[in-house]
Amino acid sequence: MNILALNWLSNNIGDDVQTVAVMQHLPRVDAFIDRDHLSMYDGPEAILVTNGWFLEKLDNWPPSANIKPIFFGFHVQDRAKPTIARHASYLKKHEPIGCRDRSTVEFIRSLGVEAYLSLCATLTFEPLADRAPDSIYLVEADEDAFTRTFRKNHGLKLKEISHRVAETPTDVRLSFAKNMIETYGRKAALVVTKRIHCAMPCIAMGVPTVFIGPKTDRTSIVEEIGLERRDRWHPLTRPFAPRISEIPAPLDISAIKTKIKADLLARIAAALA
Repeated sequence: MNILALNWLSNNIGDDVQTVAVMQHLPRVDAFIDRDHLSMYDGPEAILVTNGWFLEKLDNWPPSANIKPIFFGFHVQDRAKPTIARHASYLKKHEPIGCRDRSTVEFIRSLGVEAYLSLCATLTFEPLADRAPDSIYLVEADEDAFTRTFRKNHGLKLKEISHRVAETPTDVRLSFAKNMIETYGRKAALVVTKRIHCAMPCIAMGVPTVFIGPKTDRTSIVEEIGLERRDRWHPLTRPFAPRISEIPAPLDISAIKTKIKADLLARIAAALA
């Protein structure tokens, strides 16, 4: 049985972070396949952890019959729901469907398909043994997230980072994503981000994290794991929103992480058996 992993034609390195997270738990990867062209796969029978945000190319669903999907960390965007619903029998064949968020759980169950809240493999990164934090990372955020006093007194390097990437080969994207996560794990005293797949790996690694992204079904996972969401501060629309005045304590999700890992490993082993 071959083993596939997803690759992505997007400008968001967070997509690749999801693949790096899943690859930690696979015995090997025989090939990569584009998330939006799963129906075109004509290789040997293969398993695929089908995680992430679906579906951009609505005509390319369901996946090829040669793919044995493991639905884990699955999220369905609103415009894809009619397409997914028309092929409810496909999901039924491969239930249970592990979903990243409760909204997707409810949608899949409404189709008469077994579904549960699996959360996401990006919550399974481990802390780095050589952690030596010396910087605050603003990942598509800016210094307006902080109070004036904190800006003057934190005494750390301040680094502004983007998770936007140019079109590059899969191996380059994956290497960059892996290096970025390791950098946060090793050097970040604090990460402030609106990117969900920056926030979740950092939380998993024990890095103090403030999430300032939009409040949507897709990002509700941060509240599921116990992180207090901060609205993004804006001087005109929310002048009185609380800003960051100190580095928060890291969130301990060790019990959640253990459960996610055990679940994913068991499903991979069952698919390969």
